[in-house]
Amino acid sequence: MLELIKKNYIPPNYQKNFNWSIASTLILITVVMLLLEYFGWQGPFFKHYTLVPFLQEREVNELFMYAQVYTTFSFSVLFVLLPLCLHFFVPMKTDGWYGLKVTGFFSSMKWYLPLLGIMLPLLWIACLYPNFNKFYPLYRPETVGMWLLFESIYMLQFFCVEFFFRGFCLFRLEKFIPGVAVFIMVIPYALIHIHKPFPEAIGSIFAGIVLGMLALKGRSIWPGVLTHCTVAFCTDFFSLISSGRFPA
Repeated sequence: MLELIKKNYIPPNYQKNFNWSIASTLILITVVMLLLEYFGWQGPFFKHYTLVPFLQEREVNELFMYAQVYTTFSFSVLFVLLPLCLHFFVPMKTDGWYGLKVTGFFSSMKWYLPLLGIMLPLLWIACLYPNFNKFYPLYRPETVGMWLLFESIYMLQFFCVEFFFRGFCLFRLEKFIPGVAVFIMVIPYALIHIHKPFPEAIGSIFAGIVLGMLALKGRSIWPGVLTHCTVAFCTDFFSLISSGRFPA
């Protein structure tokens, strides 16, 4: 069937270098990005939560907790489950199985620690500005326990992000277009920040490139997962402290 499609629908000058693995990967990235925009964020949750009787009487801040549960679940489906389904039908052998290998974690962290040393002071400065604190944190905790519960759910979201962009997408693209795979990966990665503050959206381009290069260098996404989670966790923590909203 695939050969029939290739013969009849792929232009002759494309057929020589046409590869179903890379084509299916790029199509999946496109589909995932569209599904994410229409169904995957807190925005779609708030549009449709009234259809669920359980949520109709909840306070706004409590709804943000459920919105994060919804977002993390949708990220798990779109960024992990769908790529694994594609791998099942169109498998591809990569070093470290899409960066999930854990060997060399501590030796690789030496490349990430300088990034944290630069990012965390900048985050603290950014959190001193009221406009930044209007966006972060997404959830206003009433107790430390509820804050830690929210952050635990929130952190899982970043594993999904790192697996999809710095694992699945990057390692599959690098197999066929080494040298530019990182820069192709960073395009959809930057676009998932389109609803974030503009400085963060611009910064995601540079962060995506650096994290992509380091993921390829260490053949693992786990140091990037830890780095991403640390930055996200500290963003919420610094914002709660600077705005005086940290729970007693």
